[in-house]
Amino acid sequence: MFTPKHGLFKILTEADIKPYKIEYYCENRDPDFDRKMHNVLLVYKQLELYFEENKPLQTEEGKNIHVVSYDEKPGIQAIATTSDDLPADETHQCIRRDYEYKRLGTLSLLAGIDLQTGDAIPLVSDSHTSKDYVQFLKNT
Repeated sequence: MFTPKHGLFKILTEADIKPYKIEYYCENRDPDFDRKMHNVLLVYKQLELYFEENKPLQTEEGKNIHVVSYDEKPGIQAIATTSDDLPADETHQCIRRDYEYKRLGTLSLLAGIDLQTGDAIPLVSDSHTSKDYVQFLKNT
């Protein structure tokens, strides 16, 4: 009897592939890594002092610092249902949704959180370009 788990094991064994014997490592290729890491950790320490001791977030020159944690998720599938959901009833405790859907393309989510206020800063875009990032920065 061929089962997916057994079949995969057989293929890996015959090819003498042992993924469980692979260890990964991270090589530091940036000569400025320590300086950059120090600057990031300094910002986190300043944030800690901002919240614990109400100290201002400023550079050594006295310029204000605005800290936003940023990430992006490109290629999010935009979909729509093709029929209405069925409501919960005595038999089904949850609403029910048909498995069919219509594809509407993809979107990119650029999002940040203001680490001082906790405000979320979202930007949804049809594209994923540097112009989108510039627009995100203008929104912060």
